[in-house]
Amino acid sequence: MRRANKTNRASSTGGSLHTGGSITYPATAKKMAIELGRPPTQSEVFVRTYTKKKDQGQYVDTRSEQFVEAVKAEVKRLEDERDAGIAAGLPPGPPIDEDEVWDRMAGG
Repeated sequence: MRRANKTNRASSTGGSLHTGGSITYPATAKKMAIELGRPPTQSEVFVRTYTKKKDQGQYVDTRSEQFVEAVKAEVKRLEDERDAGIAAGLPPGPPIDEDEVWDRMAGG
């Protein structure tokens, strides 16, 4: 495990930086669900764990920020496409699922 982590940190894309400490991603999501009164989106959990606590809103690295912005842009593009279809008389179809967009863009 240590060797894999060392390799990841040395990769061209950099290591995985997060601010969650020893708290797991699922535990963070569960805590956020209680705070929000609903299950959080993957983007919300990611932002919580990849932004600095003292300077909330500042991402730990540019790669994290670029990915979140790319997901938001894709969701916006899909919403605009759906709205254009509705304006042209097409049925609205299912709502845009941000988590599905996230999964597709993350490759998972």
